Amino acid sequence: MADRSAQQGFPMAFAEIETLVKTLSNPGNAKDISEAEATLRVLQRSPQGWEIGDALLNSNDEHVRFFGALTFTVKLNSDSAGLDEHDSQQVLYKLIHHLISHPSSSPATRKLCSTLAQYFSKSISTWNLCLRSLAVSFAQQQPVLDDTLSNYPSTFDVLPLLTDDQVHVLLEFAMNLADEVKKLSNVPDRTPHQRMIANVETMEGLLLESFGRGVKYLSTINTDPLYDRLLLFGEKLCVAALKCFIGWIFYAQSEFKEVPDKLRYLRSVTENALMCLEYHVDDAMELIAEVLENYPSFFEPKELEALWSAITSPWGIEILKNLDAETVSLARIVVAYGQILLDSTILYTEPDNDRHQQVMSLLHSLLKYPDPVGVEDEVAPVVLDFWSGYANAIAEETFKFQEAGAKPAWYNSAIDNIFHAIGEFLPKITYPLPTVYQTWDEDSRKTFKVFRVDVRDIIQEAYEVLRDDMLDQFIDFTLGALEAAKWLELEAGLFCLMSIADTLAESSDVRLSRLFERPLFAIISGNNEIPAQTRRTAVEMVAAFNSFFLRHPVLLPQVLPFLLSALAQPSLAQRAAKSFASLCSECRKSLTGELASFFQMYEQFLSYPTAEEVTKSRVLEGIAAIVQAQDSDEKRLLGVQQLFQYVAHDAMQAINVTKEGNDPEQGQVLALTTLKCLASIGKALQASDEDIIDLEVKYKPSQFWIQGPGKEIQNQIINFVNYLSQVFPVNADIVEQACNVLRAGFKETVPGPFVLPASATIDYVVKTNVQTPRLPYVLDTACSWIASHKHDRSGEFLMQSQRLLRHILNLMQALQNPRNDPEVSVGCIELIQKFVNANAHIFTTEHPDVLKAMFDFSIECLKSPEVLPKRASAQLWKDIFELSGDTRNQHQATSQDIVNHFGAQVTFALMFNVCGEVDQTSLDHILVPLRKLILSNRNARTYISNALAVQPLILRVKDDPATQDIVRKFVESAMRNAKSSSAFKEAIKTFWQACKQIQMQFAQPIMHPGHRFAHRIPGSGL
Repeated sequence: MADRSAQQGFPMAFAEIETLVKTLSNPGNAKDISEAEATLRVLQRSPQGWEIGDALLNSNDEHVRFFGALTFTVKLNSDSAGLDEHDSQQVLYKLIHHLISHPSSSPATRKLCSTLAQYFSKSISTWNLCLRSLAVSFAQQQPVLDDTLSNYPSTFDVLPLLTDDQVHVLLEFAMNLADEVKKLSNVPDRTPHQRMIANVETMEGLLLESFGRGVKYLSTINTDPLYDRLLLFGEKLCVAALKCFIGWIFYAQSEFKEVPDKLRYLRSVTENALMCLEYHVDDAMELIAEVLENYPSFFEPKELEALWSAITSPWGIEILKNLDAETVSLARIVVAYGQILLDSTILYTEPDNDRHQQVMSLLHSLLKYPDPVGVEDEVAPVVLDFWSGYANAIAEETFKFQEAGAKPAWYNSAIDNIFHAIGEFLPKITYPLPTVYQTWDEDSRKTFKVFRVDVRDIIQEAYEVLRDDMLDQFIDFTLGALEAAKWLELEAGLFCLMSIADTLAESSDVRLSRLFERPLFAIISGNNEIPAQTRRTAVEMVAAFNSFFLRHPVLLPQVLPFLLSALAQPSLAQRAAKSFASLCSECRKSLTGELASFFQMYEQFLSYPTAEEVTKSRVLEGIAAIVQAQDSDEKRLLGVQQLFQYVAHDAMQAINVTKEGNDPEQGQVLALTTLKCLASIGKALQASDEDIIDLEVKYKPSQFWIQGPGKEIQNQIINFVNYLSQVFPVNADIVEQACNVLRAGFKETVPGPFVLPASATIDYVVKTNVQTPRLPYVLDTACSWIASHKHDRSGEFLMQSQRLLRHILNLMQALQNPRNDPEVSVGCIELIQKFVNANAHIFTTEHPDVLKAMFDFSIECLKSPEVLPKRASAQLWKDIFELSGDTRNQHQATSQDIVNHFGAQVTFALMFNVCGEVDQTSLDHILVPLRKLILSNRNARTYISNALAVQPLILRVKDDPATQDIVRKFVESAMRNAKSSSAFKEAIKTFWQACKQIQMQFAQPIMHPGHRFAHRIPGSGL
């Protein structure tokens, strides 16, 4: 072997290479494996890689043979373009030789099939009749290439002569062939596809032979001594033939469009493929369903007829009767068949057709299995897709005929089908008994819940058609369950009503009153036997029907006590608090006279063990909404003072237990509760959209909250934020909630308790440093502050903006490099961007050194390998360039000054990325500011040319005329195509790809130094 290695010029002894390959398949030292991989990678890419692969394929070791096939794959992908026709024929000859020498099914044989398929798809291939070539090669037991095929019998005569193993390997190759060539769909060169078309007739023969043998073996009588063996190989052949058949069908779907007549060669096999269904061949139903679902036009009417006959035969009926895995697969076929009829509209426009009635009846019956979804019934989720499409189709038809004004004759039948399907879904979304549900695993529960959500979507689609009939259906179902004390069915009814709550108008109130005037909530509150899920849905239903309760405030005395009782139950408290906040917000004006009662209710709630951070904040949010609805600032002040007493109590407790009780953990919980409650109150106190300012009257903002009696409230808010942040400076959640309190007033357009002085937010922000937890969120809060003051031109805003800018500079200087904290870097860049877009004038008031440091940092972000800072900075400079070219903008001169100072540096950074230093996903972000630069600045060509001249990559190949030509053409193309987004993108991408190729030329693979070579690899330096 060593002699052969030397003779063939292998870089190291063949025995050593073989040992290295075996190292990969043996568990052992990870370092040894890593070293072996590194060396083998270089060997594969070496000029001797072809010979090494050939030698490895001669081994008797399966792992070594597999690596030999893999080596050929590597060489084909990296070096095949350099082969001449003779060398290409030699490679093909070798590959066929190795395949026919080992026709048994094995990983190495499968890899060899894949390698041959890749060879076929390469431009160097002249292997046009690959399937016939392989079939004849197997028959002759030697490679037979295209040029001598005419000397042998027809393929249809050759195929019966092959062994079962040889036929199976041919199927494996043919399946790889379809997969491999399909990858070339978008490649302009159509040659591989033309070669595929030339093989389709042979493919027909191979499939007919394979299915014929497989079915023959599967038909063997059980008394035959070879029964088990033949049955096993019959299954194996049919499965392989089916997968190959499906692969070619989907290949033909995309690539036979110009030669549709060639589909006849595949369609002629369909009847044989369908025979696999009744023989229960593995995956047969799934594969047939896949074609029906994704390429229904492949099947001709006679084949669809045969398929439906099989479904309704005793074989099909028996499968549908017994709920198991086969039932699910056959259900997919039924649904796909129904979908074909639905897509053609004849399923509902010809309701009297016997076949259509049969199909609809079967689709209804598939929803009637008593087993629950998520555990036994996997059919209902499959059928659900059909009924979703059916409801949607009828809704669209309804819209059409409503415009035309005439109802078609088939309409009532279609409506009845939807109505009955919704009724059939109701038992399927009903929860099982809690004792049963508790035995389900997490996946089963998730499947059931997802199914319910999908049914909800169908209900919403169907409501567009059924309207009041559906509403009555749900109300009757819910009332029936309530009267019969069937609590889980009651939950299903409430769930369905919630599904359509948003679409119900005031005209539905009479029907809804049938339910809500019953003591529904009192019954649920007073009966401990009602399951928790029913209680949870009832709580959520309150929020869903806020608008109804707003129109019928007389019902609120029934609803609010129900929510209060729910607040006391741990399993319901958070949902109840959310519903309470939502109900109070919606009905705030109806509840203003009951404010005192709500404070009493809150004090009762505080005695519950469920009164914690989330529930407290939600309940106070609800009460604060009622406070906001009071008719004067004086009354609102009284309400806010009462709310703040509760907040202050938690704040004082937080400080006391931390400092005196020595329990900082509990102190942090209370402090977080304080700030979260404050933020929720602030959100609820925002002026309602209904509070309209009359623009005809000169508006004079109230001073009540700024300088009047309400000023003290603002001071309290600021003190809460500052003091709790000082006591708990390293708690990330407290930082976030403190920001949320400050943000509460940002959206306001009129003065209010949470519309704080501009200094309040900046005072908080400037106390932070790079170690502050959630610093990106703090910076985002500062961005929101800028946006909320975009029309503010006061001296106070200017002063606070300068403080903020200088603080951002301090953070940048502390970071030093964007890589040290990418998220904070992004926050800093986005804040500068906010100033650019909101009020660029602020930059004119800053010292040049401050501006230089800030914009230099943004340029470092562009050059950084970190993706997020790079993209943020690209967006910043896109906005600056755009503003500099906008002659209508008052800040154009400011942005133009920035470009004049930093344009050359920014262009260098952008071109640094374009010259291959950015990944493809971020390239789109880089080209946007570059295009804006060209469109807005007359110096753009100079900037770009100068930047390219000093790019490290370009300097490495500066003496190469071809590279210089590429650079010159790129500059011209970029300048010429800048007005077209798509053309500019293509120009940048083409140049970027060229740079990537240059980079690859400088990045040679390295063999691990631990392995010594007998010979040098040319060009490797080894």
